[in-house]
Amino acid sequence: MRKLSASENYRGDSMTYSEKFKQLFMYPAHANQIDYTHTAEVVYPEHGDRVRIFVKLENFLIKDISFKAIGCPRVIAASEALCRLVNGKNINIALEINEEHIRQEMDFHDKEFKCIMAPVEALKKALSKLENE
Repeated sequence: MRKLSASENYRGDSMTYSEKFKQLFMYPAHANQIDYTHTAEVVYPEHGDRVRIFVKLENFLIKDISFKAIGCPRVIAASEALCRLVNGKNINIALEINEEHIRQEMDFHDKEFKCIMAPVEALKKALSKLENE
């Protein structure tokens, strides 16, 4: 099967995605292995979406972040969008990230799909473990 180029129209689930969305989905820079200090996973079993976030923290700064995701294009693009938004930021800023921030970063505004919250939930779950340390 031929891989779609970024300039081609990716039509998943009968919808057309923006160029920014396609870049996030097709070329995720943060879908890799890192040395991490915190991790958490969120699963949406009804849709088959699974996201694990890996965070390397130093002095309350996100020094590096990556993800592994299985699921629809939206959950993969949302995972990459989250990583871009919080990498290098203080954890207090990262904890304020919400659905609208992710939608803006993805250029995806269809509110019918809640799967884009999976990476946000995974990040907040990973960072909540700080309270227990």
